[in-house]
Amino acid sequence: MIQPSRLVYSNNPCAAFMAAIVRSYEQQVGGRHYLGRTAVQKLVYFAKALGVPIPCSFEIYTYGPYSDAVTFSVDSMLADDVLKDTSNDPQTYSNYRLGENADEILGSYQSLIEPYRQVIDGVVQSLGNFKPQELELVATLHFIHHRLKQIWRRDPSKGQVLEEFRRVKRGKFRESEIDAFYNALRDAKLI
Repeated sequence: MIQPSRLVYSNNPCAAFMAAIVRSYEQQVGGRHYLGRTAVQKLVYFAKALGVPIPCSFEIYTYGPYSDAVTFSVDSMLADDVLKDTSNDPQTYSNYRLGENADEILGSYQSLIEPYRQVIDGVVQSLGNFKPQELELVATLHFIHHRLKQIWRRDPSKGQVLEEFRRVKRGKFRESEIDAFYNALRDAKLI
């Protein structure tokens, strides 16, 4: 007898890729850091930017690149127990881990996820230990660079990216941090 799916709200590719990112996070980072809302947004952003076909779009927002679809997927995954929030104070912060039904979605979408597993693992390995503020900084720099490149149809200069970053973030980060993260993105050939 075929068992009915326990996935009422989250049986879709976006949720499946997000579950794969959380699984990779659990395997590589474990309990050393919280995986909150900001971190999930930024890990999904970079996975998509590096070619994982996650069906969502990002716009610049308070904490950097943000997707309504990612937020909706997190809520859907929580409702379906694909994700669980293990935070002691969920009103203040989240700490996402895989829930009881995660294996169902990961199994159902395995053939879609598998070709991108190395990219997902690479994103988590590179960025999984970053603090939310660092993820905000690096993702915003990346987003601004690529948005300007799209608009201008050429690579913007470092000065142009940093000028736009300062306009968007208005003194939230120190110049030394901005410069260091820009250089790290450039050295990693991400911009």
